Formats: sequence, structure tokens, C-alpha cells
Amino acid sequence: MKCLHCDGDKFEEKNCRFTPEVKGEEVEIVVPAMVCTKCNIPLMNDAQMSQLRKAAADTYRKAHGLLTSEEIVNFRSLFDMSQAAFANYLKIGEASIKRWETYFVQDISQDEHIRLKCDEAYAEYSALNVHWKSHPPDIYSGNRRFSWELFKQAVRYLIKFTKSPLFLNKALFYIDFKHYQLNGMSITGTRYAHLEYGPCPQQYENLIDFMIREGTLIQSDGHTLKSIETADLSIFSDSEKEILELVANLAKPDGGKKLLKLSHQEDAYKNSESMALISYEFAKHLKI
Repeated sequence: MKCLHCDGDKFEEKNCRFTPEVKGEEVEIVVPAMVCTKCNIPLMNDAQMSQLRKAAADTYRKAHGLLTSEEIVNFRSLFDMSQAAFANYLKIGEASIKRWETYFVQDISQDEHIRLKCDEAYAEYSALNVHWKSHPPDIYSGNRRFSWELFKQAVRYLIKFTKSPLFLNKALFYIDFKHYQLNGMSITGTRYAHLEYGPCPQQYENLIDFMIREGTLIQSDGHTLKSIETADLSIFSDSEKEILELVANLAKPDGGKKLLKLSHQEDAYKNSESMALISYEFAKHLKI
């Protein structure tokens, strides 16, 4: 090997910074290259060039929220599949798998397809999203469409004052029903079901599980949940923040035990069938 710049023949492998272009966009990466000891100009062998192309593609993928080559390989490994078997599972050509696992960047629709077929949490969220969008606002949602962001931030806020998901569910029930009582509309648009331990958000296990999977919440000491970040209360209106604070103050002294007890005495619970959705019409005579 000779240097193309000075004809030197002595090289030392070093990590060098490069700015290749991917899909018309310049990315910045640091990868190994053979550096001429005479003029310090980097030169790459075939293996290093492949590493550069892969690193550049993955840097682009990360910047655009796409699965990296390693993440795609990990999905295939999780299923213990060959590239051919994985391609058959995804119903695509084997050549696409080989390219995606190196330096060929998948487009957004392909990325979505891989996630739906391979990422359990992503598939669950997609199913929930379809469920939310297919149910227009009505008396069981508090006259508003479900808002994932409002629900998530309400959970982040209330989790500080409740001891477990059981008590958290009652706090969520009360913020929505109390706001409906005073303003004719719930805060989050959540539908609540009559379960053995009181009113609970419909599909609450999936909702909480998804927040844990996406890193919004962490679970420790059995059933204890903690929020990774402080709740963003700026997305709530003043009336919504007042109700959040009211319920938080009620839950604070005992972690939500009183709210649990009260929820079983509510007309919303006593006058609804087991496993059935609870109408917000019962918000008229809340005990808080």
C-alpha cells in the first residue's frame, strides 16, 4: 500500500473523523483508517471502507429515528432466524435484509413494517392507537378523544403521590370525572372500566406496560412505579391543572388509599356492571 498523496509506504491505524454524505445529507463519524506516517493523510482498506459506510448509514438512521443495522440484526437474532427466514417472516426479499444489516438505509415505511412485525411494545402501541382513533368522543370518554400525551403527563404527575398502579388508577379516574363534572369534558379522554379493585382505565395494563417499555416509567420494588422525568404541566389548561392538584393533594397523605376506598362508594362504580365501561354521567355526584 502506498500513500496517494506522497507515495509513502508506512501507515498507522488511527481513529479519524470523516463527513460522508448519506441520502444527500452530510453526517459526521469517527472510524479507523490507515494514516500515512509521512503526511498524515488517511487511506482505507476494504474492511475499513465497509465500516465507514455502515457507520455513516447508522448515524443517519439514528438522526432520523430509524432502526440501526445492529437493531435489525438483534430482531432477527431474537427470533433465531437466518436472513432468508427473517425475510420470509417480513414478506420481503432476502436481499433487503442483507442490505439493511449493512449500509443500505431503509425508508420510513419499511422501518415501520419491521417494528410492527418485531417490536412487541411498538405493535401494542400501534394497536392501541388504532383503538383510540376508531372510537370517537362520547359519554364513555368524557366527550373528548383520548390523548396519549395528556394521559402520559397525568401519569407522570400523579405517580409521585400514589403508592402503586392500583392507587394511580383511582387518581386518574378522579381527575377525569371531576373535570367532567365541573367542565363537561374529561382531561385525558380515557375510558374507565368497572374492575374488581375499582374504576380503572380501559387497557390500563397495556398503557402502563408501554410507558415502561418506552422508558417513560421505571418499575422497582415490586409494584412501585417512578417517572423518569418531571411531568410537563404546560400542556394542561388552568382548569385541568387545578383538578390535577386537587386529586394529588387528596392522594398525598396516604398514597391514594382514601381515593381507592371512595371509588368503591361512587355511583359510577356501584351502578355499573362488572367489566363494563363506566359512563361519565355518573360524575354528577362524586364524593370529592
